Amino acid sequence: MRRALVLALLVLGCASDRPVHPMRLEGFPGAPIEPGLFPLADGARWTFADREGKELTLAIRARDGTYALTGQTEGEAEIRIQEGFLEILYEGHLVDRPLKMEGAAGDRWEAAGATYTVFGYEETEVLGRTVRALVVAADRGMQRDLYWFARDLGWVRLRTERTGHTLRDARLVSFEGGGTTAPG
Repeated sequence: MRRALVLALLVLGCASDRPVHPMRLEGFPGAPIEPGLFPLADGARWTFADREGKELTLAIRARDGTYALTGQTEGEAEIRIQEGFLEILYEGHLVDRPLKMEGAAGDRWEAAGATYTVFGYEETEVLGRTVRALVVAADRGMQRDLYWFARDLGWVRLRTERTGHTLRDARLVSFEGGGTTAPG
């Protein structure tokens, strides 16, 4: 009896730390990437909180004909849509390509030392409502970064795993859409 109780507690305690498996998500493989998964707009602002309540805020602002992204690195990065991908550059070097704008679940690409895979869709709770979010993984050796993108919201969840253990799991707690003006 005690052994069964310990096993049940371990399973329940680790439920939120389970690695994300693409074959368990809706539409894998082959579901098309839906349009409108990232609002690249001046003034867009995302605030995330992890289980401990630690917050991360990412914001976009128009700057000199480009868009700047703050909050992710020291200083500002550039964020853009280039050749069908959402890209993040820091000091002119590509550091992340977390979203393919067209394609399907199962698509893979390599950039910035990572292999990216579109995992499929998952229903997730965001800002008090259930939304359909595309899950994309970026594998960097022993580390996997996961991004959830929802229509008209962009990022709704950010998760980092190392060897199957969750290091960060931040969910969207606030979003401001910003304007639609072109940069510059």
